[in-house]
Amino acid sequence: MLKIATHNGVFHADEVTAIALLNIFVDDVDIVRVEHNHTDFNSFDMVIDIGKKLDYKKYFDHHQYKGGKSSAGLIWEYIGFKKEYKDISQLVKMVDEQDTGVKKAKPFEYPNLIKCFNQKDIYSKQQDGAFFRAVEFAEVTFNSLKESCEDKIKAKEIVKNSYLFQNNSSILELESFTPYWQDYVVEDLPNIKAVVWEDKEQDKYKIKTVSKKGIFLPQSAKMEFVHSAGFFGVAKSREDMVEYIKSI
Repeated sequence: MLKIATHNGVFHADEVTAIALLNIFVDDVDIVRVEHNHTDFNSFDMVIDIGKKLDYKKYFDHHQYKGGKSSAGLIWEYIGFKKEYKDISQLVKMVDEQDTGVKKAKPFEYPNLIKCFNQKDIYSKQQDGAFFRAVEFAEVTFNSLKESCEDKIKAKEIVKNSYLFQNNSSILELESFTPYWQDYVVEDLPNIKAVVWEDKEQDKYKIKTVSKKGIFLPQSAKMEFVHSAGFFGVAKSREDMVEYIKSI
């Protein structure tokens, strides 16, 4: 477990995000909020947003850095997954820009939502509790982005390993379902107009068209359900889906 020092009083998205990222990607953290003028950090593994030092190993006080990064950006750089998790990098960039005055976040964007956790009495026990709730909120946010990024990587492999449905050159049968199939079908398989997959939990076959270039799915007695907008349909069995596709 990493023992981390950060400052008390008002907290911002940069140190909250930095701590959340460490907890997700590096190790569990034990956070101690100390006075801004605290000087003895010997017992800590990392010092974030205070300390008047920046060595990229233990000390991450971004006030000593003039390159447009906050403590969130410095920690994310330290963790080293910037290219692998592009969505996280984008949100960290927003935190950096807000904190360093490059670009203000909008009222309901992430940096300002973190700011809302602060209490009126910034040196109270309630403020400490609010800080830890803000860290938890950040962890939920970044864990969701992490899983999303990882699912997108898996989606590319799923699409790569998929095959034509009944040798139909415009319909792809997904090896398994992924909500991110469309990103790779549109980019890599321009001839595909719809995808089919087996929903094993519901024991049904489903079809969904590719946005903007997909075919229109007509209503049919062979189908259990077809959306009135013609982009999604459900068949009770593979045989019913095969017969339906023939009629399109």
